[in-house]
Amino acid sequence: MTTPWPPPPPQPLPAWGRDIEGWAIARELQTHAQALWQYGELAYFALMWHIQDFTAGLVSRCYRCWQGDNDLAGAQSPEQQIAAAYGQGNQYACPVCYNSTFAAPQGSSPVPGVRALIVRPGIFDDFDRDQHRTSRGVFGQAAIGVESTPDFRVRNGDYCFRGDGNRFQLQVPRRITLRTGFALPWQGAAAITYNFARMSLEDPLTAAYLIPPDEAHLAQLLGTYTRVPANYDWAEVVNGPLIPEEPPPAAAGQPQGPVHFPLAGFPPQAAP
Repeated sequence: MTTPWPPPPPQPLPAWGRDIEGWAIARELQTHAQALWQYGELAYFALMWHIQDFTAGLVSRCYRCWQGDNDLAGAQSPEQQIAAAYGQGNQYACPVCYNSTFAAPQGSSPVPGVRALIVRPGIFDDFDRDQHRTSRGVFGQAAIGVESTPDFRVRNGDYCFRGDGNRFQLQVPRRITLRTGFALPWQGAAAITYNFARMSLEDPLTAAYLIPPDEAHLAQLLGTYTRVPANYDWAEVVNGPLIPEEPPPAAAGQPQGPVHFPLAGFPPQAAP
């Protein structure tokens, strides 16, 4: 006679959703921020306008190189005609949009061509410039990484400025988000580090060097030693959200309103 197998557990298996531990996330955020302020340096991050912002209605086309002005009612300006024909503005080194083709309304901001100009601590890789000969001449090149705070979102084409005058174009970074419970992780609530996988040195002839501040103000602002981290709000420009997305309440750790299941009208019915 064989011993019978124990009966299988009832289905579905009972489960328990672990609550988010906000204290643990806050502690890790403080640890990473402290490391940046102890071993890093100040840097400017220029977050540019992108097509996602234009689609969301946060920004318009550049009023200088894309739209232009025309005194004739109903007629297109030369800039509008060029944009319609080629799908881009008529100036590469535009001092308003810096070749992004997007800008906030004229007069609404001291730097309308950026989503934000912010000062943050960062830890950079060490590097030496590598010279390359091209058809346009000899240029210094470098590709390095930097780690900074997780309270802003970077896209391809954004920039990072250092106190030595070097300016780098950023690429989409690698984010590390701390998971302490059952919820949708969101950058603004649970990201503990933000590491730019790569950023490349820009040539001084590019539009990146038109973005303020100039080299003298950049060196003074980022090179002044402070024993205690200072507030740099006076040196920043914020024209749009630093993290351009709205999370659901559960992802941000906020209380939720009452929800009743099943939802009315779901699942959707097939069209007749």
